[in-house]
Amino acid sequence: MGSEDVKNYLGHMWFRQEDGIITIGINEDALEDFESINSVELPAEHEKVDAEAVIGTIETDDGPLDIYSPVEGTVVEINTQVVEDPSIIMEDPYEEGWLVRIEADEDYDEDEDEDDEDDEDDEDEDDDYEDDED
Repeated sequence: MGSEDVKNYLGHMWFRQEDGIITIGINEDALEDFESINSVELPAEHEKVDAEAVIGTIETDDGPLDIYSPVEGTVVEINTQVVEDPSIIMEDPYEEGWLVRIEADEDYDEDEDEDDEDDEDDEDEDDDYEDDED
């Protein structure tokens, strides 16, 4: 998997989507801010998470860094390797150093916002107005 399908969010995190499973991790920009990672706290598998909620913490020599979920869903897998050896994140943040995999509740599309359904209704209304004008 190349890094071209990786998307950054919140400045310090990345995520990659594959078949409705979102893998998240810490990006290289964030790793430049500290020398070492002391410990990693990740959510439990099967835990429900909310979009943009804090689901874990990375303790670094520069203080804690919160891990956020980009989507609402269920944790399907955590990377136990990085919990045991947090230095993997520093060495290989995008592959071996991933943190959590989440199964999104809805198909995740980066263009979607919370107001998506409303937008569709608005478009229908616009069509109606156009019909009235004819």
